[in-house]
Amino acid sequence: MTNLDMYLKNLTGKDEKNAQQAAFYLIDNVDLELFKMLVDKTDYLFDFVRNNVCSRIEKAVNKNNFKNLLKLFDVYSSYYDDLFAHILAKHADEDLTDTIFDFLEKGTTAQKTYAAKYFNYIPDTIALELLSKYAFSDDEYLAYNSAEALGQMADDISYDKALSLLNENDDFDKLKAVKFFVAYGQKYPIKEIFTAMKTSKMPENIAGQIPYMQSFVELLSSKDYKIDTLIALDNILSGLGEILPLSDIFQFELFELLEILINMNKAENTESGEIAEVLLKAYSKFKLFTENQEYIFDEDKNTKQEIEAIWKLLKTQNEEFWTLQKHFVVSELNEEKDRILSVLPVIAEFNIKEAIDLIRKLLEINEDEVVICELLSALKSMQVLEIDDVQKVENKIQNPNIKAIIDNLKA
Repeated sequence: MTNLDMYLKNLTGKDEKNAQQAAFYLIDNVDLELFKMLVDKTDYLFDFVRNNVCSRIEKAVNKNNFKNLLKLFDVYSSYYDDLFAHILAKHADEDLTDTIFDFLEKGTTAQKTYAAKYFNYIPDTIALELLSKYAFSDDEYLAYNSAEALGQMADDISYDKALSLLNENDDFDKLKAVKFFVAYGQKYPIKEIFTAMKTSKMPENIAGQIPYMQSFVELLSSKDYKIDTLIALDNILSGLGEILPLSDIFQFELFELLEILINMNKAENTESGEIAEVLLKAYSKFKLFTENQEYIFDEDKNTKQEIEAIWKLLKTQNEEFWTLQKHFVVSELNEEKDRILSVLPVIAEFNIKEAIDLIRKLLEINEDEVVICELLSALKSMQVLEIDDVQKVENKIQNPNIKAIIDNLKA
């Protein structure tokens, strides 16, 4: 074991005396290699160990060596940027702020990111212009720290810029804007964000940011946002485990939400179809997670327990309840393209025979090639596709790619 390995072991270990000595060594000697090793390992540490490391580093910093932290700015870590900014802010003066502003202006991306976090604690408007520029950076950490600092300064110009980006056609610009508001931390434009979600080709990503601004439980109880919240929840379930990490289920309050929706949908109500779609999708998703360990193998104990609790909540509802949900979902199958495309996968997965006649009716009256293709695919998935179903709509199809898919369905 090398000396650096020993210092790292001590810094993250249980022996407080050795750990504190290792922290003093790191700060007093500005050992960048040791800090790199710590950053690389931090992802794999338990939260309480990370907290211990932060506490030990803070104790090792004093009025004589606090500027040594600036030399560690060469190696960025989202686990330590807030710690460094918090410590430096306690020693802040005009000279230190000027030095950190130089990092913000001329430094590497890592240095700029640490510097932006500093201005969250010291909201000096000298940094306003640069922070406004970086708040929409492609680097997510730099963008987040910059937007967070702008929120402390209540900068309306950058806020208005983010609002305008929500209306852009570029989905990545929309997502940047939504993430800006999460970091900005106030005056959340929830209505506009829901609109951006519904017009985006990345709705799962946008929906996954909303609970970081306002609780879905609160939004669900709002008359103005109830339907939009159900749509967002549906998007989250679509992306969960693939686009969105499973550990986010706590932030999403999924157990609480699903419990509320179950109780709401034990009888018919004005949103019964939308709620049933969410509940059935949740049933499918959490059955998948619990029956296929590769989805949850790397998750922590708390996440695994929450997934099991949600699955237990869903599977203990009786058969009559789930039959009712399937009936409610069929009622959502109307002539609106968005509803057809949203509901069909659920109908097909649960093989809801009650919908077959309605699907065939929609085939006859629909002219949209994408919708026609999805309707035929649903019939195929339910093993009821007939050659007559295809022949009735073949003359409506002009797109060669969709023609190829339909030909494959006939095979």
